[in-house]
Amino acid sequence: MSDIKPNVNFMLQYYLPHYKDKKMQDKRDYYSSHKVNDYIKYVDTGIKDLKNIDFVEYTNNRTKSSGIFNKNGKMNKKEISEVREHLRETQSVIWSGVISFEEKFGLKWCNNHAQAEHILKSELPKFFKRSGLNPDNIEWFAGLHENTDNRHIHLVFFEKQPIRIKKNGKAFSMGKLSINAMKEFKLHIEECATDFRAREIKIRTSVIKSVKEELNGVSSFKLKNKLLKLADKLPPTGHTYYECQEIKNLQPFVDEIANYIFNKNINIKSYKEDFDDIVKEKDEFALNYCKRNGYKNPTQSIGDKMMKDLYRRVGNPIIEKAKEIKKEEIKRQKYNAKYKSGKIIQKKKLQSLLNQCLYLNSLVEYESIKAFQDYQRRLYEVRIKALIEQGIIIEDDGFKM
Repeated sequence: MSDIKPNVNFMLQYYLPHYKDKKMQDKRDYYSSHKVNDYIKYVDTGIKDLKNIDFVEYTNNRTKSSGIFNKNGKMNKKEISEVREHLRETQSVIWSGVISFEEKFGLKWCNNHAQAEHILKSELPKFFKRSGLNPDNIEWFAGLHENTDNRHIHLVFFEKQPIRIKKNGKAFSMGKLSINAMKEFKLHIEECATDFRAREIKIRTSVIKSVKEELNGVSSFKLKNKLLKLADKLPPTGHTYYECQEIKNLQPFVDEIANYIFNKNINIKSYKEDFDDIVKEKDEFALNYCKRNGYKNPTQSIGDKMMKDLYRRVGNPIIEKAKEIKKEEIKRQKYNAKYKSGKIIQKKKLQSLLNQCLYLNSLVEYESIKAFQDYQRRLYEVRIKALIEQGIIIEDDGFKM
């Protein structure tokens, strides 16, 4: 076991609806807010015995707590009064827990109400599900305590409608929750507190958005050619999404196009490098967590899963764009073929018109020549007639009119 302390600890107690033992019943009653006025005594004396603590008052004291909150945010006096009444009336098991943070970790990652609220609102519903509870049937409230070096969150939850009953239906089950669920809860709290998830989502969204923008305005001949080659390899029928069986052998080719896009655009390249950094950071986080808590190293790299998920999210729009470009190319080729065919027909028509024009031109030329010849003959006859009339030429010379 490593000497390094974990960043997050989680301790959980539970109190059944009814006890034969008076001491245990008193603890249940105090958690059910039956000793409202004892809070002042606790503040004055610093007594930490639960029998003298009203939990709702304790967590809502501003000298110790940043205020009570639930899934809807900070609770007002009316909401506190209502939850106090629900605690008195419920026949559910009441679970009471403390989430404590290593000093430096807590000061950095859970040092205010907003951080604490973000963590619980994000992770509690998942913890309830892993523990076999219905999140919609759970009422919970919590408060971050800042009066010690180690920041810690007090948490109380119970079922609105008690359904954790034994098979015989006569009594409620014990309040023990899954150890594995509690371990996962600690891991996810640490992960959520350090904002890995939010950072991952933000960077991944930027990468995917930029890739889609690049695909929407494909201007690179090389990228278009790669997409056409991918489209030619796609099966003509069946599924064509990234993780389907029909595309599995094409994943390396899709990833190659993704890497080309990552490196082609300087902004996308920058986003991808940020994503690579967070993948590396998250892997180191998981290894350090296992080391601190004495667990074996994970058999599957978290970073590998993140990277695979990114390529899947980028791969699907790449496949769709390849199919779209293929359709456009087929349409273009059909248009070109139709245009070429049209040009041939048009050429034939023009040739036919030209032939007709040449024919008509030849007719015109023939008629023009014939008319000119006729004109010349008539003109010659007129000249002869004039000479005869002048007596220069006589008809007996062989000229007849």
